[in-house]
Amino acid sequence: MLSTLGFTVGRIDGIWGPLTAAALADFQLNMGLGGDGVCGGQTLQTLQRLVRPLGDASVVAHITESQRLESAGGQLVGRRIAVGEAGGLEPVTASVRREIGRNGAEVLTVHHPDWSAQAAQVNRFGAAVYIGFEVKPAAPSISFFQGRHFVSRAGQKLAVDIAHKLEPMFGAIPTNGMGLPMLRESAMPAVLCRFERIDVLLERNREVADIVAQSTRDLLTDLPVA
Repeated sequence: MLSTLGFTVGRIDGIWGPLTAAALADFQLNMGLGGDGVCGGQTLQTLQRLVRPLGDASVVAHITESQRLESAGGQLVGRRIAVGEAGGLEPVTASVRREIGRNGAEVLTVHHPDWSAQAAQVNRFGAAVYIGFEVKPAAPSISFFQGRHFVSRAGQKLAVDIAHKLEPMFGAIPTNGMGLPMLRESAMPAVLCRFERIDVLLERNREVADIVAQSTRDLLTDLPVA
């Protein structure tokens, strides 16, 4: 089944091999199902809910993203956006909430040091997009989900757009695909924005918030759907 959904699992031979098991685990992680590699009842229900007729081969996680983005209808009115931080960045998430809210979205802000707990909360909220903020003593970066067999194209697009818009303020910011819990356990396009200096981020949080709101709106409005 996973082969018909577009995962790169090798030649279709009807054998449950390690590549198929790895593809299933990646699918489960992206859907917030734990990633145990066991095709149980909950996994089957999720596959049945998302699968298209045979012959229209698409990555399941991409189908999920497309369905969420397509339902945005070119605007943020009535859409749910989640914004999270792991500690000390409440002013940033508050500014982002205000800016995105002005575009008509319903915004959930999450404050928790455990990114897995945040992912679980935004999954229950049913967010269309999830943006996280963190300060680390390293060069700034913006990450999106990338596993062994799947790259979140919507997350990548959002990360690249935010990085480009932030460049005049912070210089070039690299974007990268990662399997961090916040990214892999959320069931929607997600990005994690990491900054090196909290003082600079707090000083310019309104400008950052405006950019994040612009990029989120552009993603939900302009991203082509399959």
